[in-house]
Amino acid sequence: MDIFYTELSPLMVIAGSIFLIALGLIAYHHFAYPLLVSRLARRKILRNQPVAPILYPLDKNAHNWPAVTIVIPVYNEQAHIAEKIRNLALLDYPSDKLEILMIFDGCTDHSYLLAKDTLAEPLCQSLNCTLFDDPMNRGKLQQLNHHIPNCKTDIVALSDLSALIAMDSLKLAALWFDKKSTGVVCGTYRFFNHAGQQEQSYWQYQCAIKQSESALGSTPGAHGAFYLIRKNLFRPMPVDTINDDFYLPCDVIRQGYKVIYDPRIVALELESSSLEYDFKRRIRISAGNMQQSLRLMDLLKPAYGTTAWMFFSCKWLRPFIPWCFVACMLSSIVLSLLNPWFMIILSGQILGYGLVLAQQVLKMNNAILVKMHYLITGHYFGLLGGIYYLQGRFSNNWKKI
Repeated sequence: MDIFYTELSPLMVIAGSIFLIALGLIAYHHFAYPLLVSRLARRKILRNQPVAPILYPLDKNAHNWPAVTIVIPVYNEQAHIAEKIRNLALLDYPSDKLEILMIFDGCTDHSYLLAKDTLAEPLCQSLNCTLFDDPMNRGKLQQLNHHIPNCKTDIVALSDLSALIAMDSLKLAALWFDKKSTGVVCGTYRFFNHAGQQEQSYWQYQCAIKQSESALGSTPGAHGAFYLIRKNLFRPMPVDTINDDFYLPCDVIRQGYKVIYDPRIVALELESSSLEYDFKRRIRISAGNMQQSLRLMDLLKPAYGTTAWMFFSCKWLRPFIPWCFVACMLSSIVLSLLNPWFMIILSGQILGYGLVLAQQVLKMNNAILVKMHYLITGHYFGLLGGIYYLQGRFSNNWKKI
């Protein structure tokens, strides 16, 4: 029984403290924060008057709709550009209040020619669409920084070319801008092709958090597939920004305006996801997470109130959670060397990672293992992406991944 009563050494205290802090941050980020923000949002919604439902179709003459420019950067998107243009032609919005700007950033395929041909179709001839063909691949951020300030409308929408927009999304978003406090409006994100149960569950989890954050004030970031911003709030972004759909809304929060999430606004992603594509995408997003946590630390100031707490709990912590897993493992090894009882904790972690590895190889149809696999591999990509960013592995040029 002597091992149970091992005297606490300074090394054991340090290792134990590291383990408990790291484990606490992991539990807070994944479980405590989502539960807490959901309950707080529910209480706030119940205290306020319910919002009257919007009946569809909305009467075009019943509201003074703001003029909107939809800006769409394009790089080698010939597979989806025709569907996108037809989708824009079907949007339920006054044609005299809607402009489209497609920016072709050094495309090497037939995207530009296909766009011209599609705009000549009877369905699309009424679209007020401008095609800007830049022979140079200058990068998405440089193009946005140049073109958005030159838009003539008060509201600018940004959309991925591979994402289709629901017919009523523009009107639903435009109504939010009747409130002067609204700076950005974003919606939810769905997949046309089956993305895997674990990825769909992850996006449902993220959307639920965004909805709760929005109810409490502002949700940090937006889904890049489709979101809208007041043009006068746009400020040029650093051209090496990776997750521009997060940086831009957060910059609006810096200016004292709200970022609204409305789940009725839907963008449908057409791009199919291969293993190689998914690997590169998750690495890049993870690198962007590290970048934004370092560059947006001013949002942690108490002056931002609830938004500062939400930013810290969800987005700011995210790139550091993989390091918490590493800290738990290393501190457990040290503790187990000092006291064999801690082998139980170390063995539990080894067993968990072993099950994740088995799921990677055997593809077992077990819901718990599937979720564990997605969680741990996500943090593995987060670890790699953060390291790659700190090593400066990401260039400014826009390449299709």
